[in-house]
Amino acid sequence: MAFMALSMAMALAAQPLAAQPIECDDDCHMSHLQLQVAVGVANATNWAALGGVCMADLPKEYLRQPILDVLRKHPEEDGWCVFGAVDPCISACAACHKLRDVRPYFEVYKQESAVPIKKNATPKTLRFPNGSLLTIRDYVDPIVDIYCHLNGYYDMPRQKLVNDYDYVEKISEAQCASVEWQTSDLSMQRLHDKYYHEADILAGLMAETGISDVNQSLVDSLQAHFVVKCLLGRGKGALCDIPECAWRGCVSHAGSEVIVKYTSLGECPEL
Repeated sequence: MAFMALSMAMALAAQPLAAQPIECDDDCHMSHLQLQVAVGVANATNWAALGGVCMADLPKEYLRQPILDVLRKHPEEDGWCVFGAVDPCISACAACHKLRDVRPYFEVYKQESAVPIKKNATPKTLRFPNGSLLTIRDYVDPIVDIYCHLNGYYDMPRQKLVNDYDYVEKISEAQCASVEWQTSDLSMQRLHDKYYHEADILAGLMAETGISDVNQSLVDSLQAHFVVKCLLGRGKGALCDIPECAWRGCVSHAGSEVIVKYTSLGECPEL
């Protein structure tokens, strides 16, 4: 997921962050397929060539500086594009912004979902501070189901989330308006630290028997991932996370319990 790529950005800090972008300004109306043909993409998408990387050489210090400070240095650029050289997940989202079409991001989702969710995995139920229950079977990345649930993406119309860019943009913009991203001092480094702290806590919860309680401090910490999306999108942030949740799964309800089903297991209609 996009937020996982952001969280792991610091792991790439020691590697050269370089890409060779091809210019495609705001008047570029080439389709996703036309762009692939134009740059000779075969079997895999070159997101840098699609306009997903604004800076071929990302200064490593940008990963440690507050994201807001970095973006002030590049006032005309999409934040996803500024950090696009860090990971294909990030550059792909920037390219989708330019295309105003989230469907090409599905290519990244398929690559990111290489670790299968086991159909016979024991369902694990988590209880949140508001009393709601979430039952999942992803023991590798439970944070993804929690993120999709807490932000309400699992309860939105899946087809519309995948096929209607304007609809997704309005949702994301409205959600960003509800958080104080404009004053955030979050950096990629801090998000990286949060991610691994959260992963450790969730690993412990997933190993417990019975229903496990997710405390408010963890819920608040997870919100940082969403705030970073708002930062990168300058108020229109989670444009790729939202359809990714739709591709990932669907839910059923049993009272206050939300039960996640997975598309990869054939439990949800294909999109």
